[in-house]
Amino acid sequence: MRVLVADDHPAVRSGLVALLDSAADITVIAEAADGESAVAAAREHRPDVVLTDVRMPGATGIEITPRLRETGANVLVISGFDLDDYVLGALAAGADGYLVKSEDPQRILAAVRDVHRGDAVLSAAATRAVVGALRERSASVGRESDEHPQPSSDPVPTSDPASDSRPAPGVLSEPTFTRREEDVLALVAQGLSNQQIASRLFVEITTVKSHLSHALMKLQLDSRVQAALWWRQHRG
Repeated sequence: MRVLVADDHPAVRSGLVALLDSAADITVIAEAADGESAVAAAREHRPDVVLTDVRMPGATGIEITPRLRETGANVLVISGFDLDDYVLGALAAGADGYLVKSEDPQRILAAVRDVHRGDAVLSAAATRAVVGALRERSASVGRESDEHPQPSSDPVPTSDPASDSRPAPGVLSEPTFTRREEDVLALVAQGLSNQQIASRLFVEITTVKSHLSHALMKLQLDSRVQAALWWRQHRG
């Protein structure tokens, strides 16, 4: 697979390049020292995976993630920081994974391969940040429900005959999924890879990718990580 490495620290970038080039199935086709250079390199070389630092001059790894994905690349953010804001920001921007630089080298290689296959990757620290955010969100929703109870189910007279068919302000209807799309999303939310999902559902891996792609389009999301978070928030 073809990989672009973006990091503003020359020593760190060189170390990552050497690590990736040591793998027989990975080739580093370009390097970048800042955000704008990373986007330009991705547009020129069309890598399969971009391994980018979260903090770089010009534009951060979070800011460039949507533009990198537009080139067709999967994005793996790697950082020396496991701060919640960085983790959640990267995933919200569409990153396929988030690792800290203290990870074992073999773990980094495995993560690049996983992201290339379309799977999601999170370090233990990133997972804790996501779980914490979900818990905080659930607690917040619970508090809002207590403070603002739902109105009575008794019908309310109205002079506007069209009001019955309008959704409540700020409430959007959920997408309609096929049964298989629901199955795939549920397993993605459990952290299963595409291959594991294919084995569980007794289908080809290409079928799993197709169902996931359709579900992402319906959700208007960019990555399986975002889809997993959506599922946990709405169906978990």
